[in-house]
Amino acid sequence: MSAMSLAGMRVLVTGGAGAVGLATARQMREHGAQVMLTERNAEVLAGAQAEGFACHAADLARAGDVAGLFAEADRVLGGLDILVGCAGIGSDPLMAFADESWRDVIESNLVGHVACTRAAVERIRRAPRGTSSVILVGSISVHIKAVGESVYNAAKGGLASFAETLRKELIPDEIRVTLIEPGAIASALQPVDEAERARRVAAQQFLRAEEVADAVVFAATRPPGVDCVTLRIEPMDQKIY
Repeated sequence: MSAMSLAGMRVLVTGGAGAVGLATARQMREHGAQVMLTERNAEVLAGAQAEGFACHAADLARAGDVAGLFAEADRVLGGLDILVGCAGIGSDPLMAFADESWRDVIESNLVGHVACTRAAVERIRRAPRGTSSVILVGSISVHIKAVGESVYNAAKGGLASFAETLRKELIPDEIRVTLIEPGAIASALQPVDEAERARRVAAQQFLRAEEVADAVVFAATRPPGVDCVTLRIEPMDQKIY
C-alpha cells in the first residue's frame, strides 16, 4: 500500500529550531505540509523564520504559553493534523543540579510534551479520521541507562510510557501515536564541537538529524489504520555506557 500524502496537512513542531525539529519541518514542507515551529527562546527561531516558517516562541511548561501557542496555531494553520514533539534539553547527574535545574529537565522533556499533546488532540479530533498523528521524540537512553542521565531518563521514560499508553486511549478517535527513540544525534546538545560531531557521524557513532527526521516522516505517512507504535533508530556504533 502506498504512503499517505502530507500535502495540505497542518503540522506543529515543538523544539522546531533544534537539529531534529528543523530537519523534520523542512522534510514535511517538502512533502507539501503547512508547518509551524515553536521554541522557548524567540531568538533561536530567527533562522527558521528566515527560511519562511511560521514561528511562535513559547515555554511549553507554562500553561499560559501553551494556550497562546495553540491559539496562534489556530490562527496560522486553521487547525491541526499532526503534532511532532521534539522539544527537550540535556541533563547532568542528579547531584550536580541546582533544584530549579533538574525540575527544568523534567518540565522540558515531559511536562511540556503532555501539555502540548492534550491541546493538540483537542484539535486533531476535528481533522479527518484516520489520517492524523501525534509523534513524540524520546530517546534510547531509557534503555541504556547511562551514568549521569538519571533525571533525563526519568523524563524520557515517562514520555515513553505516556506515548505508548496514550496510543491505546486514542484508538477510538483513530489518532495515531508514535514514539521515536533515537540514539546519539549530531546536534548542539552533544558536548563536543562541530568538527568532532562530523567525525563521529563518519564513524557511525552519531546520527544525522535528517535521519531522525526520516523516521518521523515515515511514521506520519503510513496509510490509515497503520500505526508505528515505537520506532528505535540508532547509529551503528551506539554508546551503551
